[in-house]
Amino acid sequence: MQPVNPLPALTPTIFLLDRNVVALIKDSAGDSNQRDAKKRAYLDWLRTLDVPENGFSPLLSIMEGGKGCADSAVEKAACLETEADAVGRFFTRASTDAAQLRLVGDGVAAMLSAIQESQWNERATFFTSAAPLVVQKVARRQRQRVEEELIRLATVSGLATDDAIVMLLLACLYGSDAARRVLKPARPNAYNVLSDLHVISRVGLIKAVAQQSPVPVRVRFLTLDEGLFGILEHIGIVRPRLTAIDGWAMQIRYSPALFPLLSAADSIAMLRRYTGSQP
Repeated sequence: MQPVNPLPALTPTIFLLDRNVVALIKDSAGDSNQRDAKKRAYLDWLRTLDVPENGFSPLLSIMEGGKGCADSAVEKAACLETEADAVGRFFTRASTDAAQLRLVGDGVAAMLSAIQESQWNERATFFTSAAPLVVQKVARRQRQRVEEELIRLATVSGLATDDAIVMLLLACLYGSDAARRVLKPARPNAYNVLSDLHVISRVGLIKAVAQQSPVPVRVRFLTLDEGLFGILEHIGIVRPRLTAIDGWAMQIRYSPALFPLLSAADSIAMLRRYTGSQP
């Protein structure tokens, strides 16, 4: 979605593009007469960001791939080629990593196709088993029981109670329409959900790298997915940093507003229970 307030001029900013934004850019190359008013407005807004102090990257979109499931190195290389080319052609004044990505395309594609976030399988197992609990909106008298079952399933699956997939299912239980749009519990697709979920950690890593720049750099994630945009408004990446031996760390902070059916006090109490800290 388009932020309400654009960033101030002359702020060095890296914009990370979600798959749906890259798809819109690719479509615009073949059809200059976009008939959807919202998409046309979004393209116009992107063009206002096409200035030298900004940078754009399709890396997150390439990491997700275009199949809705894990892709091979060959498929990843084809995705990289088309998406880097489209972004490089669309932005003519801002910097992009299109040329660099194409230059090392096969190597990057092989590396990305082999990457899988830590605990991906545990999260997929948990999500598949837990999604049926929130397919329908849960009656108030049943919510505590369902909450306890979600936490039990997370523990059995080997996940911490403050894991983002656990928090999003709790958000779905407690009335977040944005979480429900992202999780789609009636038609659970673990790959799509975890691809959205891991945007948080991937953006955190890039922010940690950006902090090493001698010049302050902002990192922004752009998506047309209103559900994903809605939950990210209530999730904060705190203290992303590189650590010794090629590692990195960050903390995730959840806002009480992620759980609209709970009072602020009850949301804070729940977050203290499961994250060990106050929002």
